[in-house]
Amino acid sequence: MPIIAKDTFDAAIARAHHLLTIYDILHDHRHRNIRADWRENFCNMMHWPKSEEIVRIDGKDRNSLLILRAEIGMTRAEFTHDYLSELLRGAITSTVSALDRYIHDQIVNHAIKLLSRAEGDIPKELRQLRLPALTVKRSLEKLKSDSASRPGTILKRELQEMLHRDETFQSVSGVEKGARMLGLKDFWSELTKKLQDYTRRGDVQASLKKITKRRNQIVHEADVITQQKARKVKLRDISKSEAENAVSFIKSLVLAFDELVTENC
Repeated sequence: MPIIAKDTFDAAIARAHHLLTIYDILHDHRHRNIRADWRENFCNMMHWPKSEEIVRIDGKDRNSLLILRAEIGMTRAEFTHDYLSELLRGAITSTVSALDRYIHDQIVNHAIKLLSRAEGDIPKELRQLRLPALTVKRSLEKLKSDSASRPGTILKRELQEMLHRDETFQSVSGVEKGARMLGLKDFWSELTKKLQDYTRRGDVQASLKKITKRRNQIVHEADVITQQKARKVKLRDISKSEAENAVSFIKSLVLAFDELVTENC
């Protein structure tokens, strides 16, 4: 069975969840140094020298235990929240990218069917797309050589390249434009009806805007706070819950979006 847009989104969002899980595994929750007797017993078990210096990292709820030999050159300082917070930033950027890719794929997958409608029924934003003349020429030549051929493959490939080059579907306006290309009417209101935790479209848009703003700060500004006459590089704060909420919201948004596409396209 061919891969559909939701399949690609699910695979991408799973990677974001993996980053959150790895954060829990590596984030050191240990509050004291290793006891000398524990270290000696562990080294004996591993057949390491009794004098071996090791670093012990205890993950969240003691669900993981990481032991590092001193020769690696890492200390517990590399397993604090400040150091590992890059995993949380990665989860947010991966999640927004998954949304962007999902909408791209939906448009490409439904474009030929939408373009097959009567001209007045084709979504305005889709009608306004301008395909290169060579693409049209190749499609016509394919039809001339074989009237039973399906030139839609050529058009879909060109449309895919054009959309990924010229359009992003991450911001409130970008997501709305993607919805219009798919012919989804009164998009934000209909989407909000399908989201259990929201009753106002403005709140949905505000949540998406907040997440995409954080994504842009991470991607375009290295998440560094802009300061005048700064003496030290300082990153914006980020928490595990912020990253988790971003992933959860985008998943809910795409699930509702997918239901609208199924009902209308």
